Amino acid sequence: MKQRKLSILATSLLVFLGTSTVVAQTNTKNTETAKSDTAKVAQKAGGTANVMLNASADNGPRAVNIGLPASVGGTVVLENGLPVVYDFMGQMPTAVWRQDNGVSKFQVLNVSETALLASDIGVSVSTWTNRGTETVKGAAGFTTNSFGLLRGDVNISGPLKNGWYYSATAFLNMDPGTFRSNISTFLDKTQIYKGFLNKKYETGQIGIQYKFANSESINAKQSPYIYHKDGSVSRLPGFRIGRDSYLEQSGMINAIDPLTGEAVAWDAMKDGGSTSHVVDILGDQQIGNGMILDYTFRYQYSNSGLYNPYLTAITSSVDPNAAEADLKAGNKRYYYADSPNAPYEGYVQNGMMIFSPKSKKNTVMARVELSKKTENHHWMVGLHNWYYNVDKATSATYSYQFDVAPNPRSLVYDEWTMDADGNGQWVRKTDKSGNSKHNGAMQYYNGFENKMAAVATEKWKINDRFTVDAGTRLEWQRIDGDWYSAEDRKAGGTNWVSGKTSDVKKDWFNFSVTANATWKAFQNFGFLADAYYLQQAGKLSMYAGADDPQIDKCEIPGFAAGVYFNHPMLSLVSKVTSIKRTNFKNNSTFNDPVTGAVDKKTISYDVSTIGWTSDVLFRPFKGFDLHMLLTLQNPKYKNYEFTTSWGQEVNNNDNVARSVSKTLIEIDPSYTFGKFRIWGSARYFSKEYANYPNTLIFKERWETFAGLNYKYDKNVDFGISVVNLLNQSGAQGSISGTNTTNAEQATALYDKPLVGTYIRPFTIEFKTKIRF
Repeated sequence: MKQRKLSILATSLLVFLGTSTVVAQTNTKNTETAKSDTAKVAQKAGGTANVMLNASADNGPRAVNIGLPASVGGTVVLENGLPVVYDFMGQMPTAVWRQDNGVSKFQVLNVSETALLASDIGVSVSTWTNRGTETVKGAAGFTTNSFGLLRGDVNISGPLKNGWYYSATAFLNMDPGTFRSNISTFLDKTQIYKGFLNKKYETGQIGIQYKFANSESINAKQSPYIYHKDGSVSRLPGFRIGRDSYLEQSGMINAIDPLTGEAVAWDAMKDGGSTSHVVDILGDQQIGNGMILDYTFRYQYSNSGLYNPYLTAITSSVDPNAAEADLKAGNKRYYYADSPNAPYEGYVQNGMMIFSPKSKKNTVMARVELSKKTENHHWMVGLHNWYYNVDKATSATYSYQFDVAPNPRSLVYDEWTMDADGNGQWVRKTDKSGNSKHNGAMQYYNGFENKMAAVATEKWKINDRFTVDAGTRLEWQRIDGDWYSAEDRKAGGTNWVSGKTSDVKKDWFNFSVTANATWKAFQNFGFLADAYYLQQAGKLSMYAGADDPQIDKCEIPGFAAGVYFNHPMLSLVSKVTSIKRTNFKNNSTFNDPVTGAVDKKTISYDVSTIGWTSDVLFRPFKGFDLHMLLTLQNPKYKNYEFTTSWGQEVNNNDNVARSVSKTLIEIDPSYTFGKFRIWGSARYFSKEYANYPNTLIFKERWETFAGLNYKYDKNVDFGISVVNLLNQSGAQGSISGTNTTNAEQATALYDKPLVGTYIRPFTIEFKTKIRF
């Protein structure tokens, strides 16, 4: 599966190294509070600027850029101490989790915490379910927007008898997106129901949660536009970026089933959706001498798939009335697939569909952690074990094309073919649906994975001026399954898994260690230092393709050093940072610029960056907060060389990481007066490279948000907010089909139509929350 775009919604490397705006948001109601808090310099990312304020989508947390390629699925999400999904390739987090009124605790974990507790690289979100309340309480929320979003959720909780408590939550989401698609009125139809029964007793509590989640969604957000040399884009005549649907309108996947070899017709939303049943048992137990045993056990059954169109070049059709003498070999003439006698003349969007029909996943997870807190120490030791079983996950692939228009229609085409005598004729190259090259890049993997880890953390207050945090994770990881290698496919000789598969058995021992120190040199001023070394191995899903991914462990060393300053009016953190990741594995798609052939390869490369970031909170008078964040960074590829299947030598060494800005600025003012709060958020992104070779760019841009909240009373809140306040053009991320485009080839794309990703267009949102 192709790599998702690198995060465009960056906070900074500050988040990555575990310091954040929490320092700047220290309670400074009075001088004494400020004095005491200077020794408690933030180690969490919980105060990072608006992790749920997402300019790409509004159904999950934004992906936080740490100067490294983003995870395939974006931000890691934990619920009740365990990841909501084991592998993004099998199921997206938002298919089984949403932020709702059933959440009692919301945290953002920095990279160190994510590595220790989630066995992943990046910034993560952690939520804990409401386990019940001492009195009957309820909360309901409703959200809509200018495009017709309907989102509502309700939670009710309270006591039963004899120490028993309950909590129940229902979440419903019907989201049309920002355009009207003929596939479905709503492109995100998600329902999640949770029930929690909890028992409290003298020395602890134990509870059980059942969750049912069903999600049908299409998350693809791509649009055609006219691309210009300076990195700006303009509207393609007749098409609005982000406002017109660019999804082939039938919503049907006419493919060859990789497991049977039979022709099938799948529904893009239903057969690519997700259904999950999740049972959590969690609790905590005091075991004497101040020690607490905290635990969560989970069983999760999921049947999930994914609709993943990969769009490549936009080409032009041949005049269907052109004389044969004017035709050349390879010329194509197009017809509408639903009207095969109706010729089409104009721009043609080419692409490859990568569709994963539903497959079964069984997950068993456990975490058991023993901790104790004293005046100078807070330690934890724990054992984690995660088991994940996939039953023959597949992705059917085929090449297809459609007209460049809102709600595009599929096209079939004939190709002008010359014989040995120089005679030409039109030959149909697609099936009746307009598809060809079925399963040329199909994916298959099957088997299980297991991670068993010992985790330990310690926070040691050496004295009133010096504090040290440290942690380690010792992890044994095993994968045991089978895959359909290139040799197997050649021997099978078909476009489905007809022959034998190859076994894959791998074991790794991963070691991660983190440490950070805070020295309060003076009453309001001190020094910070962070260092860590992390290891991460691969996953079974990396064997989905035909080529051997040759998985090696990734190593992620990082360090930082800086200063902090706390004052009732001004708080500041400023740090110099460095981070590197080796052996990053990415299953990417590359396009032959001559023939248009698509090559899917697992690529290995390194990324490293050095940066500087400063985070400030300014409070000049009561009610007014101004948060500002500046990050300078320069992430570059290393050891990024390979040869494509058509013989092109690719060398991306020392290129800047795709879709990452070197300069990031965030400005977040807010003012509270009476029952009102007015706020804004503006994020500046400097020039970004739109492809790996660094031959295409997106010019600098601002992403803007603003809102007004009104607290009617202690039980009722109202809010109105705006996304993309400045109504920017919206292009960002990457340009499809340009991963091997050199500088000379890039000039041919100037002032021509291309396809790429974009941010949400101007949107007005309305929210209401009621407590009862």
